[in-house]
Amino acid sequence: MKQTEYKICLPDEVIEELELSEKEMICLKKENNRFVIEKKLNSSEFQQVSLRWFLLPVLISSILFFGVFYFDNHWQIPMTGDYSIGSAVTALGLLSGSISFITFFIGAKKHDKNGHLQDIHWRNVPTIIFSYIVTLMLGILSFFWVLGVIFEGASFDLYTATAIFFIFTAIINYFMIYAALSFTSPMIVNLLIFVIIGGVFFAMLTNSESRWWQYNFSFLGTNEAIDSWQFNLTLMLSSLLMVALIDYLFVNLKKNNYSGYRLLTLRILLTLVAISLGGVGFFPNNGKGQLHVLHTKSANLLVLLIVILIIGIKWLLPKVTKEFLFISYGIAATLIVANFLFQRVGYLSLTVFELIAFGLAFSWILLLLQHIQKLTNLSKVEYEIEIKKSS
Repeated sequence: MKQTEYKICLPDEVIEELELSEKEMICLKKENNRFVIEKKLNSSEFQQVSLRWFLLPVLISSILFFGVFYFDNHWQIPMTGDYSIGSAVTALGLLSGSISFITFFIGAKKHDKNGHLQDIHWRNVPTIIFSYIVTLMLGILSFFWVLGVIFEGASFDLYTATAIFFIFTAIINYFMIYAALSFTSPMIVNLLIFVIIGGVFFAMLTNSESRWWQYNFSFLGTNEAIDSWQFNLTLMLSSLLMVALIDYLFVNLKKNNYSGYRLLTLRILLTLVAISLGGVGFFPNNGKGQLHVLHTKSANLLVLLIVILIIGIKWLLPKVTKEFLFISYGIAATLIVANFLFQRVGYLSLTVFELIAFGLAFSWILLLLQHIQKLTNLSKVEYEIEIKKSS
């Protein structure tokens, strides 16, 4: 690419914050029709740190894997099953990957120099760590579920199985270390999306033979479902993530001079939405007892709160755009039509109605949270820089 030489004059405050030195390289990135200047990361140093430390837990886990099967006289190890490569990766890989993530994430938080984690409060750190661990667990379970279908009945000798285990565990640990070192506060939204979509999809996948769709969406969290704890845990974890995200967003809104009773009302309503979502998972729809009553009340409260938010968002949220209002009212109209087709006409089944309502409501909540996140970035400090063409 042909380059024309220009000189950019940066304010002293920026140079001090980025810890720039003379002749040091900086990055100019184009993001959404904007140019962003940032300090260039030392990729070789990052790889050295990751490679140096992620191999240690991998080696320890592999030795444990080999030792357990060796002393138990298991010379042929299946890919999946109760006593297999998959079960070992789920246990040892999850443990070592979790330790790696916790170590590097807390270390990055303590020595945060680039400001990526400064907006994350320590009270939200346990939720983020727990979310990553659960996400990793669901990912491992889903991966080996697929492998079990593709390689049904496959098994390997102990040495080959140890090599396969080593590769899987190495990938897990490297991914978790990379995730810890590259985490930024806006990634909480992406984490929330991944947790709830991944958890619900995996619950649908593992219960496909149970024909859960012939009952209702809540069937995935009942005692009749396979591993119902995964579905319920997904909802509860999503609830905790929403609370952490709401806390992060509204603290930053206050820093950017957005305050008042309207925003306080919006924060309370969103927090109640998160609590209601957690209640749907915490109180599974088992039978007709007290848990069923609490489950139903949590679900009804969740729907009611979302309707109140959609109706009142024009007054509760500052700088709300016409496009967002149009989408909000469109989603509300679709929910009303779907409810009419389900309750009055009988055209939609309970499962289809629940899936439509869940998908639309969750999508709108994410749009709202992303809109609030944009507001937190509107009042960031801006600097004017001078560009001179080199002679």
